[in-house]
Amino acid sequence: MRTTIPLILTFIVGVFMVGEFFIPHWRYRMVTSWVLEWGLLLAAGAYLLGLVNLVQVNLPKVIAREPDWGYRAVMLVSLVLTLVVGFMGGDQRLDDGAAYRWVYDFIYVPLSATMFALLAFYIASAAFRAFRARNLDATILLLAACLVMIARVPVGEALGQAISGVSFGLLPENWLSQLMNWIMDVPNIAARRAIFIGAALGAVATGLRIILGIERSHLGSD
Repeated sequence: MRTTIPLILTFIVGVFMVGEFFIPHWRYRMVTSWVLEWGLLLAAGAYLLGLVNLVQVNLPKVIAREPDWGYRAVMLVSLVLTLVVGFMGGDQRLDDGAAYRWVYDFIYVPLSATMFALLAFYIASAAFRAFRARNLDATILLLAACLVMIARVPVGEALGQAISGVSFGLLPENWLSQLMNWIMDVPNIAARRAIFIGAALGAVATGLRIILGIERSHLGSD
């Protein structure tokens, strides 16, 4: 019963929500909106469970002074302070000058920017390995990436104008920017759409597997 009842509920709710895309009746849409609101409540409950789990995992390690306990202590203190200023601020917590807004703008945003700045080095390393001209496809990718990166900086714009000046009018002054825009608007968009279509098909397949009970990892099974 611990597995059968969740599978039955998942099947019923999943089929009911899929029907929203095919049944345009307003009463049906009203019920699906009500179900989505319950889904938001369950998601909020999941966040609360995650908060409790975060404290249960890290607080004993801080008390026992395990390795890296200082970082965990800072995380827990920051968590408590953020919750306190958020609850104290109430509906005005996002207003200019509010404590919660200050914490978000001057602590969280700079830390996030720092994290993404550190990731830039790993991205550059991965790009160096991916852009090696080992075959025709990698060579095309390398040339396109170099053109886009050069065209997006002032040095590239000046270089494009210099090449245009010695081309005897064969190339327009902003030919490098036009080429970069064409690469971003045509091949890049086409590839992105193909990736999105593939991801959407994968999401549909996963959803069908969950609705039909084939995929049971969300129930704790293998």
